[in-house]
Amino acid sequence: MLSGFARLPDGTVETVATVEDLPKIPVGKDVELWLDLDQPTEEEVRAVGRTFNLDPDAVDDCLRGEQRPRVDEFDTYTFMVLYSAVGPEFGSTLDPRKLAVFCSSHFLITVHREPLRSVRAIRKRCEKNPAQALERGVDFVLYTIIDTMVDNYALAADACETRLEELEDRSLEPDVDEAVLAESAALRRDLFELRRLATAQRELLTPLVKGEYDHISESLEQRFSHVADHLRDAAEVVEGLREQLNTVRDNYHSILANRTNAIMKTLTLFATILLPLTLVTGVYGMNLPLWPPAEHPLSFWSVLAGMLVITAGLLYYFRRKRWI
Repeated sequence: MLSGFARLPDGTVETVATVEDLPKIPVGKDVELWLDLDQPTEEEVRAVGRTFNLDPDAVDDCLRGEQRPRVDEFDTYTFMVLYSAVGPEFGSTLDPRKLAVFCSSHFLITVHREPLRSVRAIRKRCEKNPAQALERGVDFVLYTIIDTMVDNYALAADACETRLEELEDRSLEPDVDEAVLAESAALRRDLFELRRLATAQRELLTPLVKGEYDHISESLEQRFSHVADHLRDAAEVVEGLREQLNTVRDNYHSILANRTNAIMKTLTLFATILLPLTLVTGVYGMNLPLWPPAEHPLSFWSVLAGMLVITAGLLYYFRRKRWI
């Protein structure tokens, strides 16, 4: 799906709904154009590439692959590959989604094969008042998109922290939940991926902070600096969560060891009690004259009473030793 907004020199706004509408827009010095290709077809992307004379390899990167966050500078525009941390319907798991950006002095083209929460929010804002959204330039629209994406990194970090707290509570329960280890491993992977993306995109923003790209206004340096700081903060939070996650595994193994020890203790006590009883029954099972004699009517009950006395004595001894 293609949608776009063009602010003309007289302040009016033209909307773009199809590829066929592009030739109607007078792309030039005094026109601010933003095109968003949301889940586009290959033909739509290539048609836009031909219209704006975009690099074929960069267009191919929009259509396929999951490249690392990067920036490539061309003569008339800058190409970026960015990643959002969450999808439009954010749950509790990390959902990285690629955003390809072509940004020149007067046009901004965003391409994403999946819906993006940040782009959707800015597009809705632009639909309400496109003239106001574009009056500060397409590079400011790009800044707004990136800033919203970075805010979602903090949202993803908060969701990971909530998952970690739940795992900590479950890891301390007496009944060991075997799913804790699998879920902690999944959380560890999400934290690693989130930190990798945050760190890579902070490095990507460094040239923007320094104003090194001709197609992005130097007046945005301070704003991009704040965005880079937010990415650094998100990466630090994620690193702290990764360290804290180790306590979940330690808790799990500690509870499991305690449970195993308790089971072994109980089994040992039963075995210790049954051992002398087995000895008594073995002795009285021999074909030899014993006391009380086998013919005596109380012989069975006498032996049984003796075994009960042995059991009671052992239990009393274990209690005195505080083994039970």
